[in-house]
Amino acid sequence: MPNTSNEHRPGRFLKYSATLLVVALLAYAALLVAQSWRVAKSEQASQLATIAALSGNSIDIYFTQLQIGMQNLGADLVVTGKKADLDRAFALVSRFQGLHTELENVMLIRGDGQILLTGETPNRPDLPTLAHEPVFKQIRDELQQGSPFAVGRPVTGNIDRSWVVSARYAITDKAGKLAYIISANLPVDMMQRYWMDAITPRITALGLVRDDGYLVSRYPEPDAASLDKTYGKPVTGAMAEYLRANDHPQQGQVEIRDNGKTTGLLVLRRLQHYPLTLYVEMPVTEIKAAWWHDMHAPYFLMALVLACAFAFYGLRQHRRAWSEEKRREELRHHYEHALRVRSPNEIFMFDTGTLQITYANDRALDDLGYALEQLQQKSILALHPQSGIESFGVRLEQLRRGEQESITYQTIQVRADGSNYPVEVNLQLIKSEGDGERFLAIVHDISAIKLAEDNIAKFNAPVERRAGRNNQ
Repeated sequence: MPNTSNEHRPGRFLKYSATLLVVALLAYAALLVAQSWRVAKSEQASQLATIAALSGNSIDIYFTQLQIGMQNLGADLVVTGKKADLDRAFALVSRFQGLHTELENVMLIRGDGQILLTGETPNRPDLPTLAHEPVFKQIRDELQQGSPFAVGRPVTGNIDRSWVVSARYAITDKAGKLAYIISANLPVDMMQRYWMDAITPRITALGLVRDDGYLVSRYPEPDAASLDKTYGKPVTGAMAEYLRANDHPQQGQVEIRDNGKTTGLLVLRRLQHYPLTLYVEMPVTEIKAAWWHDMHAPYFLMALVLACAFAFYGLRQHRRAWSEEKRREELRHHYEHALRVRSPNEIFMFDTGTLQITYANDRALDDLGYALEQLQQKSILALHPQSGIESFGVRLEQLRRGEQESITYQTIQVRADGSNYPVEVNLQLIKSEGDGERFLAIVHDISAIKLAEDNIAKFNAPVERRAGRNNQ
């Protein structure tokens, strides 16, 4: 007898080798993806940190220069209410505004909120007062409690109602009481000039935020309809929560998430001399683009190797499956042919839907007294009148669902002349590509068996009756 295990050993070894190769490549791919993604994200975060550091230093230097200029202006101003002093103050403020062309307006405000003059308007009685505005009270308290120089929240200008950021410097008298405030208004988009060299298409947003959460400036500039929402309310979200939770750290990194999915990366940098934090935001799509730029070549090579391995293995499996299926089909045809021609039993084939007989072998035709054409006009139930439709349908359904491979039962089969005889029926469902599905009935005449059973029963009956009388 041939050793079939040795015959299948090369194929089994090839199968296991291909599987092991695929698993190893997939594991390596997963490791490479995870590692390369971490590296790509770290590199992009490092670039954003560099941008934040350079931009933050530029803005910090500008505010330092502005503070020194406003401090010198305050030292030159005469803190009296005389007309001559206000004229001189107007000249000093006008000169200061002329030197700082980036400023929209410079104002000298008295400690009680009265605007005394601006860089373009000398002192006159119709200048407004800020005494009753809550914003001014907050500004005054902030200057009295902290540094004499502060960068305030964005506000709408008193003249043209445009959004501005006010840098304010407090001038106190000899007693330390707030006497005047120098207010220099910067447009909210002014600081973008310090960011232009740092801004790249990959950056979604770059901005400056106060410790209380109010934005001082932002790129890109929001449209006019959303300015009130952008500058009139403190920011919310991951950045605000991170700054509050970590007490406004010198630097940090935040991942922006939406429904549990990372959508962007924020890098934060606090200014060295002022309570302001600069942030740079990049969407995760840009990080993925940079990552894919470095990864597409190894990925392509790996995908090619995997594709070749899968193709080779798939073709081999397909060929083997096709060969096995072809062999099974040939064996089935040989079996059916032998069953039809050589079987000593009656063989019937009938349709799975109509139950109409499609084939009967010569033994069946001889036993029943029908021609094949006559039988093909009948259903299998016409030959087995004692088989109920419902019970017969249950048997067929079990075969259709694959619950059983074959079902055997006994019934009475009727000949063409009306006579009948007992039979044992073995039902099977035959499937083939060419002929589809059909039922096969192998019918065995059990008349001799039934006759023998009856004779044995008649022979044993008197003995049983005698045994019954003796027991009484």
